[in-house]
Amino acid sequence: MSNKYKSCLLLIAAFVSKPIYALEIAPGDYEPIPAGMTAFLTYFQHAERTEFYRGGDKVSDNSKFRSDVALLRLIHSVGLGDNLVVQPQFILPYGHLHASGDIEALGQTTGVGDLILGAPFIWTLPTQNKDIFSIAPFIYLPTGDYDNDRSLNLGDNRWKFVLQGVYSHHFSDKWALDGAADVTWATNNDDYGPDNSKSEQRARYEYQTSLRYNVNEATALAVGVGHIRGAENSIDGVDQQDEIRATYARLTLTYFIEPTVQLQAQLGKDIDVEQGLKEDSRLNLRFTKVF
Repeated sequence: MSNKYKSCLLLIAAFVSKPIYALEIAPGDYEPIPAGMTAFLTYFQHAERTEFYRGGDKVSDNSKFRSDVALLRLIHSVGLGDNLVVQPQFILPYGHLHASGDIEALGQTTGVGDLILGAPFIWTLPTQNKDIFSIAPFIYLPTGDYDNDRSLNLGDNRWKFVLQGVYSHHFSDKWALDGAADVTWATNNDDYGPDNSKSEQRARYEYQTSLRYNVNEATALAVGVGHIRGAENSIDGVDQQDEIRATYARLTLTYFIEPTVQLQAQLGKDIDVEQGLKEDSRLNLRFTKVF
């Protein structure tokens, strides 16, 4: 595989982590589940990319990369005080990745992603409209499908640790603003590529905000933006100069069929990419049942 393809692969691997492993929140995600209750969620995420950027310049408009990912998530809410809950949870991804066009040599793969465990602590604050603050630690276990001879993998063959902070400000019963920031640290992958190289990854940062409007008790609309930066790789000590730099937009519709069943649809795309694959389109679908 040429150096050009190796460099391209690293950027693709970083962007694959965007839909599967990044903890991008949906509007209202950190509104606390009542203590003692459990939420079961299923997700489907489809995204397509064609343009490849490096150093702010487009170097390809035919680097086609498609991801289709399903996730299972189970959350249980435990009361720790009158205004504090902790929500231990797990997330398990399963997906299909497919490369074509200029990066067809990367092939395709199907498999299970790395298991994610988390325990967000969520405070309901004594503000006028009960704002929300959360500190959420997550850990990614290297349990997913991984083969160092494959160019694409659902598993990352490394531990990852995420710390996420979220604040939701309720202007009124109708309007709210969600803000989130997180940082991801990763251990080394000592079995990278056919030469069993050592892959190191620097910290990855993500910032998100969304404005949501409750149309009525059942329906909510939201618009949001986010920015990702970091996750630069080095292979056997050689810096790959592949830091992710991307800004994206999201439009979200949430609807309660009944008080314990929620449907959510989200459309999105990248609006600016300095380095990496630009996401042309994204569709996220989510089903939630609380019991």
